[in-house]
Amino acid sequence: MKNKSRIITCLSITDKVIKLVQSCPGRLVPEISAVQALSLAGKSDEELARGIKSLFSSLKQKDPGRLILMIPRQMAAMHYARFPSTNPEELFQMARLQAPKQIPYDSKEIIFGYQVVRVNPDGYSDIVLIIIHQDIVRRYIAALEKNKIEPDEVVIDSQGICRWLQLQQEFKADTGVIVVDLDTEHARLDIVLSGMFIYSRAFPVSLGSPDYRMRLSEEINRSLFAYQNETSMVKPAEAVFTGSSEYLERIDDDLLNSLPFKSVKYPQDKAIQLKNSSQIKLENFKRISFTSLIGAVCSQKKPLFNLLPEDLLAKRGKAAYKLEIRKTAVFIVLIIFAIASAMFMNISLRQSSAIRLGEELSRLSEDVGRIEKMARKITYVRSQDNRSGSCLDVFTEVFRVAQEEISLISFSYTLNKSLILKGRAKSLSGVFNFVSALEESPVFKDVQLRHSFERRVQGESLADFDITCQPEG
Repeated sequence: MKNKSRIITCLSITDKVIKLVQSCPGRLVPEISAVQALSLAGKSDEELARGIKSLFSSLKQKDPGRLILMIPRQMAAMHYARFPSTNPEELFQMARLQAPKQIPYDSKEIIFGYQVVRVNPDGYSDIVLIIIHQDIVRRYIAALEKNKIEPDEVVIDSQGICRWLQLQQEFKADTGVIVVDLDTEHARLDIVLSGMFIYSRAFPVSLGSPDYRMRLSEEINRSLFAYQNETSMVKPAEAVFTGSSEYLERIDDDLLNSLPFKSVKYPQDKAIQLKNSSQIKLENFKRISFTSLIGAVCSQKKPLFNLLPEDLLAKRGKAAYKLEIRKTAVFIVLIIFAIASAMFMNISLRQSSAIRLGEELSRLSEDVGRIEKMARKITYVRSQDNRSGSCLDVFTEVFRVAQEEISLISFSYTLNKSLILKGRAKSLSGVFNFVSALEESPVFKDVQLRHSFERRVQGESLADFDITCQPEG
């Protein structure tokens, strides 16, 4: 399921409280923009759905972005195993067969995930197998769907602890670190190595109990003993206590010094950026631990496993596939449309260019026609010239003074004698204007109109003429 923004929202649900943390992009690292908690008055599905609605309604940012549903560690079973393979597909099938053997439920009733914590040189893989009853996950998802919200990932809170520890720069990634997260009526111990938990255990503790520190110390020692018996992983070198500030205050130096490694206390909001927002209620940090939620929303990394039911994953996969098909179809249609538009524009431009060229050629053809007409007259005059330069001058002057409506049919010129011009005009007035132009020319003298008569040809008036004159000199 693709995220529409870089906003990340993490929601954790227990029997008594719903916790929510939201982050938004910051300049260098994400900023925590909302920290909310809501106590549940009852355990019914309706009460759970109403609580979720109330929390999300109070958010300024209504779009949750990438939504992570976090399951408390005490609701999941965890098993350390070694499989004779390093192939991811083979490991998945082995985990599928092994998971039902660890709890008294049918394989159809559980959801499992696993993470590889070590690959051995002999071809074996050490894995941590996580198992949860699918009714728990489906109940939470159903409550979210009633509010038209879908989680992108379902994880356990141990994964968030790993991300939170990575924010603390004081700890080395290749050194085993114990993280003890103190929450309302429960504590969780995670052993983290190289960014992943290699052991995790949750146990009940009560702040009001007079033997709180003793009880906590016993559970820590019991967890370390079980870790050493179940695994052959590195021994932890450091421990950090975090979580609820009221619980954290009860951790004194005597308890820290009693552990066989360096132990420190860290507030859960250490090394994170809190946005100045009314949606962050600092008093919530007193009795409730948001440590794992903070780690989840401050990391852009995807979880190593996703506990969404397989049928939902398949359904979303089909929906995503159909969406990609639709996007591809739309993209192809857009490409075809773009090509067709380009072809249409090209044809239109060519047609427009052809029309403009045609208009230009039509305009030029008139000038060309006049030039060709004058060229033919000059060619004809030269043919009558008998290669005489003075004769050419005579006929050049004739064509110079002739108006456009004058058409000369016959030229008869005897050198140093008379010139006879026969032709026609569109009207008698045109003939007389031609005679006047010849008389005004310094090249001719004794201009005489021997005869002229008007006639009609196909409805148009034409005037034939016969003119004689003599060249000067």
